[in-house]
Amino acid sequence: MPIDQIPIGKFSHLTRLSKKALHCYDQKGLLVPVAKDLCSGYRYYAIAQIDRAVRIRALAGLGFSLDEVGAVLDALDQGDTRVVAGLMQMRRRAVRQEIDRLHGVERVLSSADPLKELFKMSLTEWTIKEVAPLRVVSTREKGAYAEVTGPMIEKLCREVALPENRNAMVKVTGTVISICHAGDENGSDCDVEVALPVAGAVTVRDPAIEVRVLPGCRVLSTLYQGPHENLPLAHRQVREYLAAHSLHQTGPEREIYLNDPAETAAADLMTEIQYPVRE
Repeated sequence: MPIDQIPIGKFSHLTRLSKKALHCYDQKGLLVPVAKDLCSGYRYYAIAQIDRAVRIRALAGLGFSLDEVGAVLDALDQGDTRVVAGLMQMRRRAVRQEIDRLHGVERVLSSADPLKELFKMSLTEWTIKEVAPLRVVSTREKGAYAEVTGPMIEKLCREVALPENRNAMVKVTGTVISICHAGDENGSDCDVEVALPVAGAVTVRDPAIEVRVLPGCRVLSTLYQGPHENLPLAHRQVREYLAAHSLHQTGPEREIYLNDPAETAAADLMTEIQYPVRE
């Protein structure tokens, strides 16, 4: 063994990373050993890799996923400070959302009747209106509503922020919209589209993203105030309203998020719920 090659056990001790973590980072291509024994499969690392290992551990400690860690390290290697700053900002927003969520949990648990407080909501400004067609960038995935929506929003924001879109003066003209094309009541198995209204000559690199026009339609609209995790209960009330007023849903329901969870307390979040309808 060359003198500058460190066995995985020693490297694990030096970097405070478990062997299991090192195996995972190898499989993900984040930290690949400089040598592997052909017979035993034993891994060896170089002294120069200690710095990268420490960076991976630090970024993971900040809550970055392994894919995000890879993106940060790639940007650092390329000297792209703009990308690094953007990824750090996204992580900060996610942390802010989690802090707000935990504050909400604390508020509910501290109330006189936690269950009553947990399911309290406000639905206001019920109206039937015409919604105009809207040009958007959008992406669509299947999965648990709460899990897929956030990453899709981030994906769209990154696409709109591409240098070619900034140079073309592409503008975001509205707030984020989510469209549930199919799904169960608790949101665990959904076909979700997320859209961002835009104007200008949009360039799209990601094949999972498209530029399209959301069709105009007649909708039942209501404003919901409260944490996003209670939106399924709000949708249940909207469906009860449809039935009580003999309104028939004619297309997938939409949610328009009117303020930013990273900057707004969960209890003050405003969401417009739209159901395409006919009488």
